[in-house]
Amino acid sequence: MGRIIAVASGKGGTGKTTMIANLSMALGLLGKKVCAVDADLTMANLTLHFGLEDTTKTIHDVLMGEIDIKQAIHTTRYEFVYLIPGAFDWEHVAKADPRDLPEVIPQLKDEFDYVLLDCPAGLQMDAMSAMLSGEEVLLITNPEIASISDTMKVGIILKKAGKKVLGFIFNRYEPHKNGISPEIAEEIMEFPLLGIIPEDPKVREATLSGMPVLVYDPDTKASRAIIETARNLIKTEEEL
Repeated sequence: MGRIIAVASGKGGTGKTTMIANLSMALGLLGKKVCAVDADLTMANLTLHFGLEDTTKTIHDVLMGEIDIKQAIHTTRYEFVYLIPGAFDWEHVAKADPRDLPEVIPQLKDEFDYVLLDCPAGLQMDAMSAMLSGEEVLLITNPEIASISDTMKVGIILKKAGKKVLGFIFNRYEPHKNGISPEIAEEIMEFPLLGIIPEDPKVREATLSGMPVLVYDPDTKASRAIIETARNLIKTEEEL
């Protein structure tokens, strides 16, 4: 049985979607069969990170009752990573009800080792519907205090809702700047720190090229940190 993990943050701009694309790739390289799901129904853009052009069958079509969720699974360039994309047009966005996500997402559990849900930031209804579709939660934050505080709130609310919060990833960290340190962030968050991803210009270059940075430059510092984070995530299987 696979793991369904909602990847969440308190604020936009934390690099959550980029992290999901790269974490999916890292887990695949470590031998896992992975499906990334674009559960951000109003701002879907996960496909851009995989260079996927065919998005004729999407999570929106599933929520509109037009197809089964397994019909929306797309292969990517990477044999161990699959993707369920979101639609870009407003008609699909207007008709798809995010409240149905908790009913359809669990159907993927038997197909994959890991299902990573790209959830909207914050605590609005669409975000909560996406986050509650996961059995476990992985938080993404930046070194800014507002990002840490808002993401901590998301984690606390999801924990109270009965979800297992695995921990958080400290993304875009620059040790020589005056941001919050990983150690202080862990004290504030009160959740385990699973990975520290440094600020790295190669990540932006990779995104513009339509591929995960792990493919674009496997040896760059961000790629190495993401692989280590994926290993830490796999280790949490022992706690289940």
